[in-house]
Amino acid sequence: MSDINLVVVDPNALFRAGLVSLLSATGFGKVEAVATVEEFSRSRGGRPPPEIVLVNLAPDFDAVAAISEIAAVAPGAKIVFLAHELDISLLTACFAAGAYGYLLQDISRNALEESLKLVKAGEKVFPSRLASMMANLVGRHCEGTANGAGLSAYNFSTREVEILRCLAAGQPNKVIAATLDIAESTVKARLKGILRKTRACNRTQAAIWAFEQGLANGNSHPAAGEAGTAATPGLARRPAAEPVAHGSPSSAS
Repeated sequence: MSDINLVVVDPNALFRAGLVSLLSATGFGKVEAVATVEEFSRSRGGRPPPEIVLVNLAPDFDAVAAISEIAAVAPGAKIVFLAHELDISLLTACFAAGAYGYLLQDISRNALEESLKLVKAGEKVFPSRLASMMANLVGRHCEGTANGAGLSAYNFSTREVEILRCLAAGQPNKVIAATLDIAESTVKARLKGILRKTRACNRTQAAIWAFEQGLANGNSHPAAGEAGTAATPGLARRPAAEPVAHGSPSSAS
């Protein structure tokens, strides 16, 4: 691990010091720490970029903007986020913007170390609970395909299909409402129908289901009465228990 240089970005001084201490003890070559992305940008001054930038997500933090700002001053650095909770919309947006990892703050020391090894190797990592949800939903999709059932079997309305596309793209309800020019209450009402039809337990599962159908790419499967299947991306190695690496570095983005 001594050949991996890393910068920790965390506004909380105590947590920041804890991460630096943990990673240094693990054997990273050089671990720096800053409080904000702005401070990170100011500190570069033409210096070579670190291999990994580990960003602890604070409330109301603009992760997508952070990715752009970090990339501007440290091109080639791989960005990994530590989040308090699994937010599928934020996770999707982060990967779409070029992040290499989205992990949860309750990750174990060993799992974090293994995750960062995978990131250095070019893999993308995310929580294992997301992989479990995807496996469950993909299993349902494959079962439906084996029975000859495409998306037409779900009897989605045109509006539900539009909302599913937005979910697959990682959009929150407010953005969906603005995109489709409808009330947010309408989005919530339609989501209830989508959850019932897809047998998803919550919004996150519905978003993953829609993503697995290829709806994030604007594919034409979902039109009512039109059957179709979607390719299922593979999952790679699982370091320890928490993180999961996506088998293709480009497919999660």
